[in-house]
Amino acid sequence: MLLIGKSGVGKSECALELIERGHRFIADDVVEIKRVDEAILMGCGSPILKHHMEIRGLGIINVKDIFGIRSVRDRKQVELVVIMEEWVQNKEYDRLGLEEKTHAILDIEVPSIMVPVRPGRNIPIIVETAALNQRLKKQGIYTARELDRSIKESLKRESNEND
Repeated sequence: MLLIGKSGVGKSECALELIERGHRFIADDVVEIKRVDEAILMGCGSPILKHHMEIRGLGIINVKDIFGIRSVRDRKQVELVVIMEEWVQNKEYDRLGLEEKTHAILDIEVPSIMVPVRPGRNIPIIVETAALNQRLKKQGIYTARELDRSIKESLKRESNEND
C-alpha cells in the first residue's frame, strides 16, 4: 500500500507501527513508482534513502538495522492508496464503504481509501484493516455490499409480510 498525505499528518508513525506488527517497509518520503504492465504499478525507494525513515523528534532511522532484514523489501506492487488527512469537523466521511474510490497513478486507477486522522484514533489498525479488506475485495468478497443487500432483502420481506 502507498500512504499519502500532507507533511506531519502521521504517515511515518503509522508505517513504523505497521513495521512493528510485521509488515514490510519499502520507502519513506521519496517513493519511485513505475508502471511495469498495463495495470501494475511497482513502488520502490530511492537508492540513497533505501531503508531510511524520518521520525519527528527522533530523527533519521535505518529500519533494516533496527527491525531486521525481514522488515524491509526493495519493491512492492501498489494495490491500495491510503490517503491520510487531518480530521475536519462537520465533514462527511464514508461510514459504509459501499462506494469504491480510486486514485490515479501513471494513468492506472488504484483502489483508495481516505482515513481521517485525529488524536485517539488508532490509525495503524485502521490502515491494516483496510489492506486486509482490499485483499478480500480482490477475492470477490465485498462485506459492505453484502450487508447492504441483506438489509434491503430483510426490509423487503418485512414490507411484503405487512401488506
